[in-house]
Amino acid sequence: MTGPERGDRTGRNATSLAAAIAELGIHCSLEVRGGLALLLPVPASVEKLQDPETRRAILALAREHGFTHVGIELPSDRRGAEARDADAPLLRD
Repeated sequence: MTGPERGDRTGRNATSLAAAIAELGIHCSLEVRGGLALLLPVPASVEKLQDPETRRAILALAREHGFTHVGIELPSDRRGAEARDADAPLLRD
């Protein structure tokens, strides 16, 4: 197993991608899942993500940083909260 100090051999660089996205004024966390860069924006950045040009710019940046896909997980009350309390009850026979 390689250590994190050796980096990703595929050329993906999540740290520099996150910095580049922040330069667009999008404040978010970034999770990496293989070739997918998953953005978890703060509520204040969601409006900016509604602009198609902004999304195209993010996708272009992701490709420049070695990613093939970008996903956006919109903020909700469930993120970081006790999700079990917000779930609907199961119907039972």
